[in-house]
Amino acid sequence: MNERTLYLFDGINKSSVKIIVEQIMKINQFDDDKDKKEKDFKRVPIDVIINSNGGSVYDGLGLINVIENSKTPVHTYVYGLAASMSLLIAVSGHKRYAGRLSTFMYHAVSSHIDGHLEYLKNRVDETQRLQNIYDEYLLSKTKLTQDEILRVQEHQRNWYMSPEEALSFGVIDEIV
Repeated sequence: MNERTLYLFDGINKSSVKIIVEQIMKINQFDDDKDKKEKDFKRVPIDVIINSNGGSVYDGLGLINVIENSKTPVHTYVYGLAASMSLLIAVSGHKRYAGRLSTFMYHAVSSHIDGHLEYLKNRVDETQRLQNIYDEYLLSKTKLTQDEILRVQEHQRNWYMSPEEALSFGVIDEIV
């Protein structure tokens, strides 16, 4: 298990997340076995390199669950773009870094909705539930405030942040 660098460069979807989830779980199993056999075993962090415009909230939350439950530390590095769902994945790292030319982007959760009225109501409720999960997680992992997030949502815009802004808001721990 020498290869501990994983890449998230595609949109967030089942196949892009599956590869990373499998590797994190394999590395944890390897480390668990080593930990049982070696008295002073020290886990070497897993690095997840991110350059993604986001994607599926469900698939992204699945990856975040795996990162959060990883005994082996997972460090996230943004080299390029961490937008939408990939922003939330970036803040899930046990330690979080960004290159000096990186960009971060927050916006409200989107959903493509069409169909009969009851279906529309159901999708609106589910989209709001996902928005609440997304925002609560982001607020719990950063220094961002509810007011800052609500301002973005009210103006229906994308909020782009430089690495310096991301550092000041606690989105990342360090610029590398």
